Amino acid sequence: MSSMIETEVLIIGAGPTGLMAANELKKRDVDFVCLEKREAPSDLSKALGIQARTMEMFELLGVHKEFLEKGYPGPGAKLHLGGENASVVELYHIESRYPYLLILPQSETEQILEDHLASLGGTVDRGHDVMDVQQDAGGVYVKASYNGEVKEYKADYLIAADGAHSKVRDALHIDFEGEDEGYTFFLGDVDVPGLEEIFIHMHLNDRGAVAFFPYKDGSYRVVGFDRAKQGLPHKDELTMEELQESVNTVLKYSYRLENPTWLSYFGTAHRQVPDYREKRVFFVGDAAHIHNPFGGQGMNLGLQDASNLGWKLASVLKGFAQDSFLDSYQDERFPIGEDVLKETSRMLKVVNLEGTQGKVRNWAGKAALTQDWVQQKIANHLSNIYNEYEKVKRNKELKDSSLSRKALQAGRRVPDHLLFFDGAKDERLYPFICEYGFVCLIYIDAQHPDVIDYAYTFAGKVNEQYPGLLKIFLVAKGGTVHTDGDDLPIIYDVHRHMERKLGMKKGSALMIRPDGHVAFHDTSLDEEKTLRKLHQLFQ
Repeated sequence: MSSMIETEVLIIGAGPTGLMAANELKKRDVDFVCLEKREAPSDLSKALGIQARTMEMFELLGVHKEFLEKGYPGPGAKLHLGGENASVVELYHIESRYPYLLILPQSETEQILEDHLASLGGTVDRGHDVMDVQQDAGGVYVKASYNGEVKEYKADYLIAADGAHSKVRDALHIDFEGEDEGYTFFLGDVDVPGLEEIFIHMHLNDRGAVAFFPYKDGSYRVVGFDRAKQGLPHKDELTMEELQESVNTVLKYSYRLENPTWLSYFGTAHRQVPDYREKRVFFVGDAAHIHNPFGGQGMNLGLQDASNLGWKLASVLKGFAQDSFLDSYQDERFPIGEDVLKETSRMLKVVNLEGTQGKVRNWAGKAALTQDWVQQKIANHLSNIYNEYEKVKRNKELKDSSLSRKALQAGRRVPDHLLFFDGAKDERLYPFICEYGFVCLIYIDAQHPDVIDYAYTFAGKVNEQYPGLLKIFLVAKGGTVHTDGDDLPIIYDVHRHMERKLGMKKGSALMIRPDGHVAFHDTSLDEEKTLRKLHQLFQ
């Protein structure tokens, strides 16, 4: 038996969520080991929709360009509700730099993330099958089988990213609460010669449902359910003849399907662990929650779990935060997952309505989708950009009551904004967050010595107590700002985005987290009070 391998974080699973976690940790110089049972990367397309908020997370990680090069930016969906006339849902309403659904096979998502990890010097240890997981006050202990050998690992923390059938979850006897939904869906990646469509193409009627998702290479993902084939004994293997038969059944005017690269049946369930944290173990992605595919939420939920957890683990392991700060992962991410499970379950029930109820659904849906505000609400909601944490207790306690209602407070997502940097060039906010992690914007309005003195005093105290944690920028409306030092760069709010959209005013200190959410927004102009808020954040 080999000697025990020690690391700071042990990641179990190298699907999209595990790879996202590995990239987040590697970016922050956290020592980790990532174990994966598969000998080689998967070539299955599986999940394919990347939402706008996930694209923002990829940008904050520094890997978004690779996704933009390979993915198909779906501009919306055409919904055929009980008939041939389509209702169009446009996604340009999404209030993000990524107002679309990026369509990309999961295998390519995994490849991009693993390649990016390799470019940073990180690796995945494949062929490792977890046998046992235990933990105590000193750490987490894992035994894994590799080429007939038992390898032992010890870590400060463990991220369970090992999917719906998580061995980590089973080893720790963690409940996976919920139930199977009892539906069987068909899925195929095929060519559809008679369909030339830039939109997602969806049909829903009393015979079932079919959706066509366009890939960049011109092929399509075909997914749906045939009402006539529900309740039959479950099987995974789908033939091309069965797929064509089901599509013909559901559609009044069908399409010829050709050249399959992947065919499968799958069932659905909704389940969630009661707590995403079990002492030193954290559950992310499908190990924490599963649900049906409506709305394209599943993989995105997991990727955003990993983004939320990664910088928090780094903050603790580098000594900036207390271990109790990691409870915020459960506080922030569990309610998001719970809402998605409830919503996707409701969507499945609505989709499955038939007869008179189905006709009412179709009529109401068509009427609603003619309203621009309805389309805007649907687009922004499904994009995840409103998955925010301002209602979490610990974030409520960091609120500043003196701020206006429009001001962004603790837990809110910070949209990307255009900045006029150093009085010389346009820049955007997200690249700064990507580069520095924690970013603090202090609004000086103009040449105000009292605010400038506060900013420099606060910067000195932060650098003393949290060396290397954050980057501070002064934000001015215009004019020429002079300071006695050159340590704090100047941003000019010439577009008034900081003032009008973030609610900043003279003396505002807006602390932004590495995941693009507000840590806190303080207007005290008292460096000791602002520092206390930073201490409070990390408790």
